[in-house]
Amino acid sequence: MPSLSKGLAVIAAAAVFAGCQFPGFQPPQQAATLPPPTVPKPPPEERGIWIVGSPSMRGAVGTAASRFGGTPDTRPRLVAGGTNSGFRSFCAGVGLEHPDMVVSDRRIRAEEQKRCRAKGITITEYELAPNQFVYVKDAHMMTIPGVRDFTESWGVKGKPVRGA
Repeated sequence: MPSLSKGLAVIAAAAVFAGCQFPGFQPPQQAATLPPPTVPKPPPEERGIWIVGSPSMRGAVGTAASRFGGTPDTRPRLVAGGTNSGFRSFCAGVGLEHPDMVVSDRRIRAEEQKRCRAKGITITEYELAPNQFVYVKDAHMMTIPGVRDFTESWGVKGKPVRGA
């Protein structure tokens, strides 16, 4: 009998502890979905012409920027975080809070064009060389100092991006 009562005691203790919660113990919470990465904004005093996009375009942008020169307010600055993230931030909106240009080693994709159009952004494409493209917001050509002059310094005629 003692082994039977000992076994019942163990089962009873297990049942009691199974229903208990330890004080201060929190079950794991479901992690929230993070938004896509954002491109860091340059400080206002260093904004200049804000360019985002492909790291492979660093040389072409650097050459064009050194030929252009510009003042501190109009100096081109490249944040080379990648083509996809560049198009995401470029197509997020218009104004000082958003990049003026995106550089890419490929043409803009249909879904990227749709994202820009959904925000009311019209763009012009400049093909600097095979697989070297620059997309400029038409609104920034008129409102952001130096953007029009910088694009004209390339000696390449731009064409409006249509479709999608």
